[in-house]
Amino acid sequence: MPPDPETAASRVIDAARLDELRALLGDALDDILRIWLIDAPAILAVAHLARQTGEPDTLIKAIHGMKGSAGNVGAIELSELAGTLERHLKGADPALDLDAELSRLDACYNRAACHIRLLIQP
Repeated sequence: MPPDPETAASRVIDAARLDELRALLGDALDDILRIWLIDAPAILAVAHLARQTGEPDTLIKAIHGMKGSAGNVGAIELSELAGTLERHLKGADPALDLDAELSRLDACYNRAACHIRLLIQP
């Protein structure tokens, strides 16, 4: 049996974190979330380009940036996945399938973005 939508969302987005931010920032949170929806794909694009051009330092920096920015907006699944990938990259894990992991990161971003779009108040 698949998890109910609320349980699935709780694995993607930290609702408590967003509630704290909304209490602190009010409507400005929506602007921050909109900016994140633009910036996060750009970070992923840098990661993909660094992979293609063989720039490991740039790749690690992009993944680190994704980890932090996702954590800041409560996208916990994405932040955790980026953190795990960052550790594997820094450790030069020979078993790492980087293309598969970047695809997972893309899919994880898409899930987070879908949830965040629903949370932005009109």
